[in-house]
Amino acid sequence: MTSLLKYPTQTNILIVDDTPDNLRLLAKILESQGYIVRKSLNGRMALQGVQRDPPNLILLDINMPEMNGYEICEKLKASESTAYIPVIFISALERLEDKVRAFELGGVDYITKPFQEQEVLARVKNQLLIQQQHQQLIEQNQRLEQEIKDRLKAEAEVRKLSLTDDLTGLYNRRGFFLLAEQQLKIARRTQTPCCVLFADLDGLKKINDTLGHELGDRVIMDAAQILKETFRDADIVARLGGDEFSLFLPGGESHSTDFQARLQANLDCFNLTSNRAYILSISMGVQPCDLNQNYSLEQWISKADKLMYEHKQMKYLQNHV
Repeated sequence: MTSLLKYPTQTNILIVDDTPDNLRLLAKILESQGYIVRKSLNGRMALQGVQRDPPNLILLDINMPEMNGYEICEKLKASESTAYIPVIFISALERLEDKVRAFELGGVDYITKPFQEQEVLARVKNQLLIQQQHQQLIEQNQRLEQEIKDRLKAEAEVRKLSLTDDLTGLYNRRGFFLLAEQQLKIARRTQTPCCVLFADLDGLKKINDTLGHELGDRVIMDAAQILKETFRDADIVARLGGDEFSLFLPGGESHSTDFQARLQANLDCFNLTSNRAYILSISMGVQPCDLNQNYSLEQWISKADKLMYEHKQMKYLQNHV
């Protein structure tokens, strides 16, 4: 059987039975496995105890005076604060109609007396596992919904504040930080690989000096288009200013290792077919984010910037050998 998500010592079980011997026997069986056990001799005490401190599971006898197990279960399921607590009925009643009624009222299982220790433990463990997995799924869905809301909110802020670069249509510095910081938080929370890139055009000053700033702007626009074509829609691509670009890549490591070849192929194709008066070249630094390090986005960009400078120096040396 799959292991429980919580230890027995973290699990609180309430037994409701008007027979003290049954209470003691069930409590002994469960406590031998480390479960925290509470006992109640009647329905009124049980309901009060559940309201004060809801248990993780209830073992509920059917035949009891004043308020039987069916009536107790109905009251539990009628209250929003206790409806989620799984109830296992325990009874000497073996008729089919008794069992059917127990399930119709919201019971999750049915154990007949006299108890068999291994059966009790197996059924209890099974229901605790189902409950814990259900709760885990709810929490995962809630986190996912919140992440979607956060992303939509961040994107709405980008649109509202027009945080895009007029020349290239990419995000500008403010737009990049707004979205990338949000994605970095999600990556840390989900332990999903991501990396930061810093890119810089090669030789833009020379192009500006010899061909003019208007053509220099054309180079920046061409570079932005190449970057957009190279990377995914999920990647955040921005022009920080001048001829500097920054990118945030969420997702798997495989993507972060194949884009460099794709970028160079796109640059080569552009230079062969565009008939521009210049050769488009981009130096880039790639910095994977170690999610165990509490670095800010600014610090990751700074590291990527240093790697970009090393890349630019290496290309310069290769061209002047």
